[in-house]
Order: sequence, then structure tokens, then C-alpha cells
Amino acid sequence: MAIIRSRELLPNWDEIPAKLLQYCIKEHRDGIERIQKLEDYYKGQHEILKRDLGGDDKGLPNNKLVANHAKYITDVASGYFGGDPVKYTGKQIEPITDAYKAADVASHDSEMVKDLSMYGISLELHYMSSDDPPIPRVSCIDPRQIFLVVDDSVEYKSLFAVHYYEKRDMENKAIGWYVNVYTANKITRYEIKDIGGEDFEQISSTDHYYKAVPVVEFWNNEEQQGDFEQQLSLINAYNTLASDRVNDKEQFVDAILKLVGASLGDTEEDAGRAIRMLKKFKVLELPGGVDADASWLTKTLNEADTEVLRSALKSDIHEFSMVPDLTDSNFASNASGVAMKYKLFGLEQLAKTKTRFFIQGLRERLKLFANILSVKAQAVDITDVTITLTRSLPSDDVELAGIISQVDGKVSDETLIGQLSFVDDPIAEGEKVNAQKAANLKLQQAAFKMPMGDNPVTDDEDEE
Repeated sequence: MAIIRSRELLPNWDEIPAKLLQYCIKEHRDGIERIQKLEDYYKGQHEILKRDLGGDDKGLPNNKLVANHAKYITDVASGYFGGDPVKYTGKQIEPITDAYKAADVASHDSEMVKDLSMYGISLELHYMSSDDPPIPRVSCIDPRQIFLVVDDSVEYKSLFAVHYYEKRDMENKAIGWYVNVYTANKITRYEIKDIGGEDFEQISSTDHYYKAVPVVEFWNNEEQQGDFEQQLSLINAYNTLASDRVNDKEQFVDAILKLVGASLGDTEEDAGRAIRMLKKFKVLELPGGVDADASWLTKTLNEADTEVLRSALKSDIHEFSMVPDLTDSNFASNASGVAMKYKLFGLEQLAKTKTRFFIQGLRERLKLFANILSVKAQAVDITDVTITLTRSLPSDDVELAGIISQVDGKVSDETLIGQLSFVDDPIAEGEKVNAQKAANLKLQQAAFKMPMGDNPVTDDEDEE
């Protein structure tokens, strides 16, 4: 989450005072606990694992089952929203798309989408690689190690960014911190012993040529929350119910033997010996008399009520996260395309919200790439760039081909080609189609001995 400061605090935002860095780092670190908790839940480190039965309950079964709905929600939502590469179309976008391919931005986007789903935010750092010649690259940085500072205007313009991480020795022991400060024109590197202190020792200061702060913050939604963050209490309840259900089963197996009118011994030693003999020979001899009896004292289990509660919790988790349970019988393979869209309606609304905020970040990325490519004398126009995000779903190409044929002539060829799941670059594909048509036309002209030049003979010229 970006930190807000007034632009009027400093006359020159390329020179950040140590005191301001100290305050901003402290503010950022106050939110790390939340991010760490969300990552723990994704990795399966849920609250149920900390449950300890002490006191009078010590010795009872204490199963700790983790049903990792958090990971399921993130993986399904991320795969549906960002499983396919982002498509860019525009008149002069080729230099940027070429740079994206060289930097493997498609794989980078997958990391960004996953962080968005887990943490609610994702931050990328732009830099020039160490290749010869260097090329622009981007890296997805752990949000616990980087933050962006913006002004308090309605546009939230970037002021500077800070990337800090531990400095370690040869034994991998922490001996301090590195702090990298990125402004609109400079990269300043510091060392500091205590991350909460203000004894910043400058190591280096270099210029960069992005003409803006080379850090972009992406939002998952307006609240900057993860996809499963609001369902943590439901996930905890589901884990507790599942764990207690197994505990009850174990206690049912470890039933108590009830004896009426009989005794296993007068002393603890005699009773222990009798119990060992009972386990060995599976025979219990009771004294004569009508009152003597032996039976198991067990707990009655109401599995029906437990299953209703489990199903209700699971349904609530999927309903409120808007990520459906794809293993449910409702997702039958024979469902029509329209019916499937209704079943995925909630997930589609979630994806639309993600798309709106993700495109804002992608446009900031386009500006930074355009700025750095202009320094390398590559002209790029991003004013007319169209960004298309395709949902990752099994596509019915036969049905789609029928729809395309029906609207042919009413929609541009580039738009129609872009709907096909097996076409990555609609513009390049359109050029290939035109080239192929031209080649076929020449073949036909050659077959009928027609003129093949650029200026074929007209009827008027033939009469002359």
C-alpha cells in the first residue's frame, strides 16, 4: 500500500532526507504483519496449527487439519484472470512489444497477478539489465521489502520508492540493511545498521533515464485486499470443524469400558494386569449374578448435522470470495456455454474489477518503457494502445468461428482475429493474412496469364 506525503514537504524530491526515510520505512513495516499472515495462509500455515489443548484437556486427540481454501482461491482466480498473456495493439507499439518479449514480461505478469490475489497489491521495479548492450527489464518485488510514496493529490503521483533488504555475511547472518531509494532521476544506495534508525550511510548515487520513479504499484481492488482476505474467519471455522470431527472419531474409537457388578482388581497393579490380559486374549470373565455387565461407554456422533455445517461453511467461502468450487457437480461437462457463463458470473465480476486496476498499472509500465526506449532513439507512440486481457477458459472455437462469420463486415478484421484463442498478435496475424491473399492473387493471375505488375494495364490503355 502506497504511503502518502505532501509534495510541498520538499523543494527537491531527488534528495530525500534520512528522517523522512525513517518515518516512511516505519509506516511500511507496520503493515508487514498483515502481508505475512496472508502468505502464511496461502502456504498452508493456518491458525489451527497453533491450537494447543492444555489444562484438563491435555491428552485428548488434537488433530490439526488444514483445508487450504486460501491457495485454491488464489490459484483459480489468478489462472482465470491472468492465465493468458496480455495483448497490446497500436500503430507504433512494436518496439515495446519486442522489449517485452526480450524481458519475458508474460512470465513476470503471472507473478504480479499471483501477488495481487494474495496480498491485494503488487509492485514491480524497472531497471536496465547487465547485458551488453543493456535492455530494460522488470522484476516483481516482495511487498514486504518495497513501497511507493505518492503525493496527496487526486492523481497520487509518485514521489519516490524505497527497496530495502537485509545485508548478510558469509555465514548468512544479518549484519545490517541495504536501502535503495528511487526518485524520478536518481538511484541512491544506503547502508544502515538498524532498520528503525536514521544512521543512513550513502554508498552510491547514480542517474537513471526513466524520467519517472521506476516503480509501479498495482492494485487488486479499491480496498487493496487479497482475494481470500475477507474469508479468513470462515477458513478458520472450516479447519476447526474438520479437526474436531476427526478428534470425535478418535475419541469414539478410544471408548471407555463400563463394568457393572464386576471389578478388574482391588489395586492399580491388579487392574493393570487384568487390562493387559484382556487386550491379549480378548476375553473378559464376569462374576455370576444377574447384575454383572460390561459395555462400552461411547459418544454419540451426529454426522448429518456436522456435514450440513461443513457444506455451509464451504459454500460461504466460495460464495463470498466469488471463486466457484470447480469440483462441484454443477460444473458438469455437458453444460452449455451460456449456462457456464452464469455459473462463472461471480468470478467474472471479480476479474472485471481486477482488470480495471491492472490496466492502470500496465499503462504506467508502458510509459516507463516508452521513456527508456526514447533514450535509445526508438520512437514509440502509446497514445492509441489497446490492452486486452483474455480469460483463461476452455474455448469453443467452432462456436466462436460461427459468431465471427455472422459479424464479418460489421467489425474490423483486427478485432475479430483478436477473439481467437490461438492468435497471440492480431496485427501480425492480419498482415500474414493480407500477404497470403496477395500471394494467392498473383498465383491466380499467373495461371490465367493476367498482368502481375503493380500497374496493370487498364481498358483505356488497351484501346490506345
